[in-house]
Amino acid sequence: MNRKLTNIFNESAPIGRLAFALIAFLFVFPELVWASSAPPSVLTRSLNAFRVVIDPGHGGADYGTIYDNGKIKIAEKNITLALARRVAEKLRKRGYTVFLTRNADREVALPARTAMANKLHANVFISIHMNSTASPQGLATEGIETYILNNATDESSRRLAHFENAVLGAGAPEGEPESLPPENLDVALILKDLRLDANLSESKRLACAIQDGLVSATSQLNGRRPIQHRNRGVKQALFYVLLGADMPSALLEAGFLTHPRDRALVLSPEGQNVMSGSIVKAIEQFRRTKGTTHSMSALSRCKVN
Repeated sequence: MNRKLTNIFNESAPIGRLAFALIAFLFVFPELVWASSAPPSVLTRSLNAFRVVIDPGHGGADYGTIYDNGKIKIAEKNITLALARRVAEKLRKRGYTVFLTRNADREVALPARTAMANKLHANVFISIHMNSTASPQGLATEGIETYILNNATDESSRRLAHFENAVLGAGAPEGEPESLPPENLDVALILKDLRLDANLSESKRLACAIQDGLVSATSQLNGRRPIQHRNRGVKQALFYVLLGADMPSALLEAGFLTHPRDRALVLSPEGQNVMSGSIVKAIEQFRRTKGTTHSMSALSRCKVN
């Protein structure tokens, strides 16, 4: 310290000396002051760095499942887009970086959806769909299912995967919707195994968070239906749309268009608001607990059928 500054420091009143010391401290240790005010900006950067890709199922000429009673006609592609937009809006308000695989009624090839997520280095990929049943005995079927990528373990999962994969072209067994092209199946299965090993645990954790939250939220809203009526479980199937994902991924069947309560729920603004809010909470829970003891506990409780 030069003589002039020393004289000022020695001759100043106590308050002056305190102010001088504070200025010197700021000059020498600015990084400590930044650190004390950093949490909000660090949190914002952390959320911005966590990239979410939401995939509204179907689109364009691919209507998905359709409910048509002669008076009204409801296409899955429109509901999935509306719900995905609400999820994206809520996430962005919380500071997340969010992308939609489509933000209009247009057709997007299944491989292009996960390719987009990979190119964006997304942290999670969630594909949103609606369920249905053609069986008169199954018209009472309602509730939510969430899927991770794996070989189908039951007939209903296989048939659903065939339906969702139908846009790809030929290759399904006779009497079922068309599935993976035969020439691509071997390569697809090899890629599936490689990615599955890397992402299976985290995909399970993501799927269980989505399933548990949505079942609870919609049970309370949908005529206070018992949870067991809403919970169709976390399952596994060979969905092509999940096949190329290099990150934890899940496919949500958000209800049955063929069931009046599920249909009313996904068509109402209140229902869409509750469901989108629940999906957002699940994503936040997944991000916040990654690598913690809570994530290990959640994974141990996660049952996949």
